[in-house]
Amino acid sequence: MSEDQLVSALTGRCPACNDGATRHWGKKFACELWRCRRCGAIFCVKSSDSTDSRTLYERYHDAARFSLAPTVEASLERLASLAERARVTGRWLDFGYGEGGLLEVAQRRGWACYGVEISRSMLDYGSRKGWTVTSDPRGDPRLVDGTFDVVTMIEVLEHVADPVCLLSDAARWLRSGGLLYVTTPNARGLNCRILGRAWSVVCPPQHLILWTPRALCVALARAGFGTWRLRAEGFNPAEILAWLRGGQSAAEGVNRYQSGLALSAALERSRVRRIAKAVVNRGLSALRLGDTLKVWASRAA
Repeated sequence: MSEDQLVSALTGRCPACNDGATRHWGKKFACELWRCRRCGAIFCVKSSDSTDSRTLYERYHDAARFSLAPTVEASLERLASLAERARVTGRWLDFGYGEGGLLEVAQRRGWACYGVEISRSMLDYGSRKGWTVTSDPRGDPRLVDGTFDVVTMIEVLEHVADPVCLLSDAARWLRSGGLLYVTTPNARGLNCRILGRAWSVVCPPQHLILWTPRALCVALARAGFGTWRLRAEGFNPAEILAWLRGGQSAAEGVNRYQSGLALSAALERSRVRRIAKAVVNRGLSALRLGDTLKVWASRAA
């Protein structure tokens, strides 16, 4: 446990900005939740008797299908295309690569792929694909400081007890001018504002912190990132509609991931729908109301 993490556990300090001005936000799944008055992040303090991360995620991908929905693959292809401008060493590190969809796309484009995972089955899968994979990134000599063009963390930061430490690691692994790309749920988004603790994304102890735009910017600055671009995009109304029809129990019956895929597929069926989606996303991002925060960042020189 790092010093910041220990202080947070003892005092309830915010893991994003390290401020102690927090207020109780409620309780869910026997976990006490707090909201930072400074940056707005929502977090739970992971107690010493909490389930170990390795135990929690060891079987996380047991139902892996190793296939990508067309809309997901198209999104990853767009990300990989944007990352081309950062290519110098040709090394890409994906932290929490899961079923490996992003690294598959990067590998097809000629990147040397590195990945971090906890699940033994996913580590074995990554090795078979020819990637350099590890469950101990800080202790693995193959992850050399300052040698990566791209570090990605897709839906990872919400799971981490000491996120600023992880972001600092990313800054160290990246070469000067390299790209960090992060996505994470938005605690200021429409779903969280309307549903509050009933939103399925509020699920401690799997999700230890829900970020706000301000919290993420403060954490990036603390970790040594000098420039970044942040967007807040996407809105899936399925849980809200279910909640309005049948209350919290109905909302809990919604599969957020599958309903999100169905919505994305529906919006891609015509040019008019794609334009409408882009316009809505611009509005959501301008108001910081989208369900997902997306950040492109570069390490300070």
